[in-house]
Amino acid sequence: MFILSPIGRWLAAAGGALSLLFAIYLKGRSEGKDTLRLEQENERNRRAKNAIQADDAVRRDISAGRLLNDDGHRRD
Repeated sequence: MFILSPIGRWLAAAGGALSLLFAIYLKGRSEGKDTLRLEQENERNRRAKNAIQADDAVRRDISAGRLLNDDGHRRD
């Protein structure tokens, strides 16, 4: 009969509100973690792809004998 009293109803409502806020917090945290993990995976894939493309370009220059050609940049 505790819930039927005015104090019991207030406590039940406050507990329900707190549990709802906590559930929303946990859901947002989980979605944020998933989004961050996906962004990190995409960045890792982008960097690996760029490294492979740079390696291929250098290998093409080596095989064509153009590795030591002047590219217009001054390097002291």
